Amino acid sequence: MRHVTIDTGSSEMQTQGETHNGKDSRGTLRRPGLWALMCALVFFGWTIPLYAAEELLPYDQLKTKFVPIEQVLSHVNRSFEGIILEVELEEDDETWIYEVKLLTPQGNVLEVEYDAQNMDLLTVKGKRDSAAQR
Repeated sequence: MRHVTIDTGSSEMQTQGETHNGKDSRGTLRRPGLWALMCALVFFGWTIPLYAAEELLPYDQLKTKFVPIEQVLSHVNRSFEGIILEVELEEDDETWIYEVKLLTPQGNVLEVEYDAQNMDLLTVKGKRDSAAQR
């Protein structure tokens, strides 16, 4: 199963007089070896990518390959009673799947999976309420 997640966040805390992340209280590097390593990484082009590691399909192929998200939301609202919490598009064995999580009126969470090309219902996971599926 392929799932793309991007994380570009970092946290760094510095208090006056203390050292954090190899820096002194003025924010300068106190380890020359670390400074040399950072310069070498930048010089040779080893930088942290700020994009997904996997190549995405061109827009023209994407818009004809999948059912648009608006139609997915409409279809789920017609088929199930509840609040849509999350929609994910995932690839599983060369099949693209919409995974929809929704909160039912009785407070249960359902995971509903549809084929992303034709909206065929694949699976429903979680405790089904009698009134949840229409």
